[in-house]
Amino acid sequence: MSNPAADATARDVALELRAHERILIVSHARPDGDCLGSATALLAALRSLGKTVAAYNTSPVPRILAFLPEIDSVSTELPAWAPDLTVFVDCGGIDRVGENFVPQGRVLNIDHHATNDRFGDMNYIDVGAAAVGDQVREILRELGVELTPTIATSLYTALATDTGCFRYANTSARAFKLAAELADAGAKPAYISQQVYESRTPGEVMLTARCLSSLHLESAGRLAWAELRNSDFAKAGGRDNEPEGLSSELRAIDGVEISVLFHELEEGGLRGSLRGKGNVSCSALAEQLGGGGHVAAAGFALKGVEYEPARDKALDLLRTAVGKLSPG
Repeated sequence: MSNPAADATARDVALELRAHERILIVSHARPDGDCLGSATALLAALRSLGKTVAAYNTSPVPRILAFLPEIDSVSTELPAWAPDLTVFVDCGGIDRVGENFVPQGRVLNIDHHATNDRFGDMNYIDVGAAAVGDQVREILRELGVELTPTIATSLYTALATDTGCFRYANTSARAFKLAAELADAGAKPAYISQQVYESRTPGEVMLTARCLSSLHLESAGRLAWAELRNSDFAKAGGRDNEPEGLSSELRAIDGVEISVLFHELEEGGLRGSLRGKGNVSCSALAEQLGGGGHVAAAGFALKGVEYEPARDKALDLLRTAVGKLSPG
């Protein structure tokens, strides 16, 4: 695939979408509010233009996002027809969809991560966007698609979840202006927040308790880490009970500069969710561990290895990074 020297604009993307009739939208495994909100909004918009569209994700839809309009159109099965355009949303690399996924047709890459591989035939990368949902809004503007309550709900979910309900460093005047526009178009902020943040199951609360009970503070309180082992998931009723935002709970501790939540993997190894307050780059640390993301939020995975040595390898890297910070 080609990698153009200059990234595409929202107008370029609109022209690309209009040029194709069979479009597959794909998003990263273990989907969050931004990737599914963006995918469902784009799917609804393209269907309104008469396109044949499908949305694919290798993971089941999280329970807290089941309220999203058009979510029933997001499938763990690929469509029977071959797309002439595959659109990646919120994916830093092709492998974020799934290790064995092979795109068909031209590839359009829409993302806001600075670490994006720019793997598409066309790459619309905007690191100034608070969420991919922000980029999708710009695309719809260029397509001339009206902001319906359905589309606005999906885009508001994308924006709100990726900014931590407008608490994270990526929250900007641009993000607030978009939120107001989406609310005017029919998105209901209170309803969306209730669905995402205030509908926890007993198992989710139990996992939260087990996570916080494993809390460790190091480096004069500037590094926080916790872990969820296989036994924790078993006692709480399974991995589907892990709530959103656990890693951010650790960052919220006063004095913590960077936090990491380790998740033991059933097949061996771990996933790590990094969160920071801006003085240490989470994305730079995650890249050293084979992952990526943003300055204040990133992730990585070390698969098929022993859990504790992998955890300790990651912790040594974080201790070194925090140790380089000036005291105070």
